[in-house]
Amino acid sequence: MGLVFERDDFTVRCIVTPPFENNVYLITCAATGASLIVDAASDPDAIAAMADGTDVTAIATTHGHWDHHGAIPEAADTLGAPFMLHAADVEIAGKTPDVSLTEGKLSIGEVVAQVVHTPGHTPGSVCIALDGVVLTGDTLFPGGPGATRFDHSSFDTIIESISAKLFALPDDTVVLPGHGAATTIGTERPQMSAWIERGW
Repeated sequence: MGLVFERDDFTVRCIVTPPFENNVYLITCAATGASLIVDAASDPDAIAAMADGTDVTAIATTHGHWDHHGAIPEAADTLGAPFMLHAADVEIAGKTPDVSLTEGKLSIGEVVAQVVHTPGHTPGSVCIALDGVVLTGDTLFPGGPGATRFDHSSFDTIIESISAKLFALPDDTVVLPGHGAATTIGTERPQMSAWIERGW
């Protein structure tokens, strides 16, 4: 997919990896070349190639489902970058992170992202928000929330996470999900009542 979002101070690139067509993102600070990988799903060689020429400071994982961190630890070892995951998803992931992801600021060179805890799909699901764009993992997709059919999932909780935290973002915020195409907050916001009515 290549470049999917660009501002003067940072870029977001994406590759799609098998077998579930996961989106793997690279956020790069324009001033310093520092970068953050989001969801090292599979194909560590392709991830390393995407990150070539940048200084990978960490690999953040949006949630503990195996298809979002299958390239760990190979990618972490190859790139010399710590693996980050919210503590609530350690058991689901079956991997212990080098650094626990917590809600708040996350620096990528001179760029400051916000880690937003959005439980529902999993207890430790997070989104990574920057000016104009949010990487939502499996919390929000075009047309609805992520799946809540798992024992550790909750439809009511994911709706609350989306409503209170993601829908607090401006309408023109680009949504880059863990699989599939991009959307915007403004496109998805009017659909909330329909999602609640259908129950998924």
